[in-house]
Amino acid sequence: MIVFIGCDVFREELEWVLARHPEVEARGRWLRAGLHNDLGLLERALGQALDEENGSQGPRLLMGSGCLPHLPEIARERGLRLPGAKNCLDALLGLERLRELERGRTMVITPSWLRKTWLAEDGIRALLGWDEVDFRQNFGRYDRILVLDPGLEPMTDLELLEAFELIGVPLEVEPLDLGHFEKFATDVLS
Repeated sequence: MIVFIGCDVFREELEWVLARHPEVEARGRWLRAGLHNDLGLLERALGQALDEENGSQGPRLLMGSGCLPHLPEIARERGLRLPGAKNCLDALLGLERLRELERGRTMVITPSWLRKTWLAEDGIRALLGWDEVDFRQNFGRYDRILVLDPGLEPMTDLELLEAFELIGVPLEVEPLDLGHFEKFATDVLS
């Protein structure tokens, strides 16, 4: 059985990929989404997960190399392959497409990101002690937030309204094709 250690922001998408590839036996070890906002917490959580999964068939990392500055060093020291993505959005749609979408002061996120880091009580509010003012100061530089929704657990109007009230930036939802992520994930799991 393949064990992968990844950011919880990928959970629904990876479960979708695994359902399409029943020949792959895998289980996930999910790290709390948003930990990259506190590098010490992320490093400790990753280290603990790697230590606990040490006896498995070479755990796979399902996280971006940019989420933890010395992740390449950690992977090298433990003999693990680092996925070829800078962050979750690069893994989901590719860096070139991401850069296109980010033009015009647009921030790109996914429903999981919004739910698990912004709206969740144990997300950024708890990790960093943020309140509404902090959200607006950090995200107010954007003209819009583009939510790329693969339709696995579609955003509700209430969630979009809550996010808008929190950050004060208009949100738009566009569909996300998971073809790029499927290729990324199957490569990680191979």
